[in-house]
Amino acid sequence: MAKKQEQPAAVGVLLFAVTYTLGSAVSRIAQDFFNDDDLYLQVGGRLFRVGVTEDRILTRFYCDADDDHLLVGGGDIPALAEKIHAFQSLKTEKGLCWLTLRWSVGHIYDSRDDELNKAAIDILGLQENALMVKGGDYTTRLRQIHDQIMVLRGAAFNGMIGFSLCVFGLGATLRREKHGLVGMAALTVPALYFAVALIAVFHHFRQRSPSDPPYMEFTLLILALVGAWLLWRHPLPEHDHEKKPGSEKDAHHSGGKKQWARLVLLSAILTAAAILGWWSTEVFYCGQVIYSYDSQGPSASQK
Repeated sequence: MAKKQEQPAAVGVLLFAVTYTLGSAVSRIAQDFFNDDDLYLQVGGRLFRVGVTEDRILTRFYCDADDDHLLVGGGDIPALAEKIHAFQSLKTEKGLCWLTLRWSVGHIYDSRDDELNKAAIDILGLQENALMVKGGDYTTRLRQIHDQIMVLRGAAFNGMIGFSLCVFGLGATLRREKHGLVGMAALTVPALYFAVALIAVFHHFRQRSPSDPPYMEFTLLILALVGAWLLWRHPLPEHDHEKKPGSEKDAHHSGGKKQWARLVLLSAILTAAAILGWWSTEVFYCGQVIYSYDSQGPSASQK
């Protein structure tokens, strides 16, 4: 009797540990997934890349803030003044701001974009720390907005995973029903995921340091393997009486196809909403940091 009572307690502890571990992992993976510059493709003199990342959103906001004369001075923090000067020099001399959120740019990949992004990240970090030192309402408000970013980013990541699985489910249904060209087209979906993952893996291990884990690449490879298992394995055989039009089995397959199509559409809408919410919250957070810092003047770094 005692053993039976111990089992639910052990299962509860195990579920808590697994849930906490997965929750922490999803938070870290989602952060890297939406801020990874490894996914790009150079075709001749044109560069195709993921334009909307966390760093690029931040950089674009600071570009606009500098145009509005909000990014000025550095208070009593020499490092901040130096970073602001470096950012303004890069922005003015090389004209990189207009490229920030573009998915396609007409030049060969180099380190200029990374330099501008790094300068903006350093400015945000120094301004954040200056406000954190002050404490009070500034710290509370920034933490609340930052928590919203984490939640929305995690929701967007989960939405992308759910959307991919729904696409695989729809493709597997079409493949099982052998819908001619449509069924054959579904076979290319895992290949697309493999291609994207391999491009990201190549650039990651070529350009990143060993201390930077390949979170996005790992996720894409797992999704590609899941899609390949669902779509590339031989379809289950169907008996002749199950293939007759109008049969109960045929109606079941038709209903399954419609259900997967609805899930694909629903997951796409929810994912898009989560991504837009995360994007707007990132912009709002950057605005709160710079406005709060500027409102304190030179004493922003002092208690």
